[in-house]
Amino acid sequence: MSELVNLSDTTIIKAGNAFCIALRDGQLPLSPDHPLGVYLADCRHLRAHELWIGFRQPRLLISTDTAGTTAVYELTNPELVLDGDRELPLQSLRIRIERRMLEASMIERISVRSHARHAISFDLELRLDADFRPMLEVRGLVSPNAREIRRESLGDTVRFAATGLDGIERSTSVSCTAALAHQDGRLTVPLALEPGEEMSLDVHFRLAQGEGAGASSPAVARIDGYTSVADAGADADAWLADRCRVTVDEELVGRVLRRSLLDLRLLSSELDGDKYCAAGVPWYATLFGRDSIIAALQTLAFDPGVAAGTLRVLARRLGTELDDERDEEPGKIIHELRQDELAATGLTPFGRYYGTVDATPLFLCLLSEHANWTGSLDLFDELRPQVEDAVRWIDEFGDLDGDGLLEYRRRSPEGLDNHCWKDSWDGIPDEHGVPLRPPVAVIEAQGYAVAAKRGLARLFETADDHERAQALRTQAAELTGKIDRFWLAERGFYGLALDGQKQPSRVLASNQGHLLWAAAVSTPRARAVCDALMGNGSYSGWGIRTLGSDERAFNPIGYHTGTVWPHDNSLFALGLRRYGLDEPFLRVFEGLLDVASALPDYRLPELFAGFSRSDYEDPVPYPVACSPQAWASGSLPAMLIAGLGLIPDALNATLRIKRPSLPRHINRVSIENLRVGGAHVDLLFERVGQRSGSVALTDAKIDGELDVVLEIPRAPDHHLAAHRDPLRV
Repeated sequence: MSELVNLSDTTIIKAGNAFCIALRDGQLPLSPDHPLGVYLADCRHLRAHELWIGFRQPRLLISTDTAGTTAVYELTNPELVLDGDRELPLQSLRIRIERRMLEASMIERISVRSHARHAISFDLELRLDADFRPMLEVRGLVSPNAREIRRESLGDTVRFAATGLDGIERSTSVSCTAALAHQDGRLTVPLALEPGEEMSLDVHFRLAQGEGAGASSPAVARIDGYTSVADAGADADAWLADRCRVTVDEELVGRVLRRSLLDLRLLSSELDGDKYCAAGVPWYATLFGRDSIIAALQTLAFDPGVAAGTLRVLARRLGTELDDERDEEPGKIIHELRQDELAATGLTPFGRYYGTVDATPLFLCLLSEHANWTGSLDLFDELRPQVEDAVRWIDEFGDLDGDGLLEYRRRSPEGLDNHCWKDSWDGIPDEHGVPLRPPVAVIEAQGYAVAAKRGLARLFETADDHERAQALRTQAAELTGKIDRFWLAERGFYGLALDGQKQPSRVLASNQGHLLWAAAVSTPRARAVCDALMGNGSYSGWGIRTLGSDERAFNPIGYHTGTVWPHDNSLFALGLRRYGLDEPFLRVFEGLLDVASALPDYRLPELFAGFSRSDYEDPVPYPVACSPQAWASGSLPAMLIAGLGLIPDALNATLRIKRPSLPRHINRVSIENLRVGGAHVDLLFERVGQRSGSVALTDAKIDGELDVVLEIPRAPDHHLAAHRDPLRV
């Protein structure tokens, strides 16, 4: 496997299915090996990219990748000895790199300004290399395969190429005007600068796969349309302006929310003309059923089109047959899609892999929630065959032993041991720290199935199929009763899972929090889950740990055995709101806001370490976490919408607002261009009165046919989940 790099200390830019992940100074080191690089369609097209000035590498001052598609690196020189033994003092040069990612190419503008007091000359050198390794190979998940890397130079262009195991040639051509190309992959440009003079060089990277990649000439046409970082920032602003807009009175929180939404833009990818969110960079920059669905659920208020695209992309890849190699079954939603040479040659099941027990019910949940926001059954009608197949999978294939619960067992020799979101080999342990024996029934999947059938029942009822609706409600109620089998009376919470002998894992784990999001348990049981997960063993001060700190398998840096995952916390937090548990909701929300505020670029990563907040002043990074990662990026926007109490019912042209609340960081928030059905809504919320927890809707503007119903609590304590008196705006 490549040498580990702290991914929280990198820059990432992405466009379509191509991305570049580099060190903070923009470099991709020639050695040692690492996971950094320029990737296209799961293949690393550029492994090394080093900038040298006068035979030394420049020093980093600052860098930023906030625009998503563009990164800027501000550098300066160390002390240099130039031609004629003339010394150039450190910090005599301003070196600026603007790097922009395009769909299958990258453009770089390197500007050098001299602040020396005399004329200077030196060589600017780019040292480049490529290896064309698939991501799964870079990660060490498959054995490396030998590839002959062809290196060519002609004029101002170097070209790297290799033919993969699938017979497809992949190539990278790098050109720079006025450069001299060398056979070893270097480009050199002689620079001569007068005092105060600046020179700029444009470097063009062209990534090619298949047709056209094998041209004999290494020359490559220049890529038109260079866009500055200012233009890229304007593009990002325009993207935000075209969606639901959130403005808060606290600048730091505003930056956090902006970063979250722009990371979702960065992760936007496309298949068959439909948009979806890739799971995360760098390891999972592709379609993942569970991750892409949850990210779409989290952001329905901001961009329902992503949900529609995600549903269509997944529906087209629904399982059609029993295939042990891929853990595929008819009606099952895909877990993971890869498009590299390993997938094309069948050397890994992860090219098209179905090892997930929860993506199928979550797919149905997303379809239902999409209708709640859009008020349309068109997508439900369009996907009706896939909906029927997915329901059939839950009832027939997902229940391995006929007891009414969803279970999983790995059939693929190279597949995943665990088919839930904690899919590492040790992610589902018992109280002795031993992984559960299959078939395994994890607690959260049962809640997802309850929510899926309830949501579908509403769609069928709206479509005048009342008999089917009632049958689905009955099935959901029956499954709700079966969830009692997970209850651990002696511990006062739900077990993580049942093993193959139907014995429960008695560990304190975060998974049960998802039952609240699914509204799959009674109010007393929901309060018990809240008490357990908000206790000292589970709540770190930053968030809910995946596993309680008193458990045998606990490890604060174990991937699924003690770390903190933002998406996991957000689903639990949204569930707390559903049960009227607003104070713990705000505690979780505020903790994650504090985490994002303390981390580079205000970005929530895939996960972070589960050390207590009393141990360290800042959250401890998990070194190889994806950052950005889709369902982490969607967590804070989803929690803001939930905290404001926005509950869409576009099928009935209604938006309910229930117990609005704000974290301590914010006193005022405006929501503009919120789309509910065919209407657009602007809302203003402000903290009012003597009680710091009281939040009021102080203004509302509605464009279109929509009832906005403010539910006012009868009881003086707005945290109580009692009956509400509606007030129509």
